[in-house]
Amino acid sequence: MRTELGLEEQQSEPNVETPEPQAEKQQQPEKGSGNWDANEMLNQHFEQPVRFVTYTGLKDLSVSRTKSYTIWGKNPDGKVMKMPKLHVLFAFPKEKMPDLKPHIKIRTPLKNENLQPIKEIADRYHVDDEILEQARDNKSNVNIVTRAGYVLSGWIQHFDKYVLYTRIAEKMVIVYRHGLYDFTVDEQPEDAS
Repeated sequence: MRTELGLEEQQSEPNVETPEPQAEKQQQPEKGSGNWDANEMLNQHFEQPVRFVTYTGLKDLSVSRTKSYTIWGKNPDGKVMKMPKLHVLFAFPKEKMPDLKPHIKIRTPLKNENLQPIKEIADRYHVDDEILEQARDNKSNVNIVTRAGYVLSGWIQHFDKYVLYTRIAEKMVIVYRHGLYDFTVDEQPEDAS
């Protein structure tokens, strides 16, 4: 029972308004490096603002920096905000929303469960890296279900310990592994004849 993405274009309130600590500012890698790094991608390779899909809705932030558990950025009003990464399910440049919206569905019963982030790593849904490698190498279509009921269909371009770099409608979407509920691989690769 899937319906089209039910997110309206209104923002949910960012979690905390606070000044960004200046002493901990990290130097970012240069644009164009071949490094697959979610923080670099959010900061330097995604057009700003970035649309974060969270358990409570949409949050658009112009990302200034990320740390292990926190994303710092400015909201549309220019206020510096911080958001816990555990609350983020997936992210993409806001301007790509019209292209992605038809390819993101929602499982209403799962959404209605109102699941919350899982702090304990052992309690999270786990996808074996061998399955991800095979899906990536074969460019197989995958279906990713988040704990808030969003269903994304696309293919895995790359992955690491924390995120899946997913192509949906030829657009990059960063899916955070801590927010996974289910993951399946279609039998036929996308480009199979």
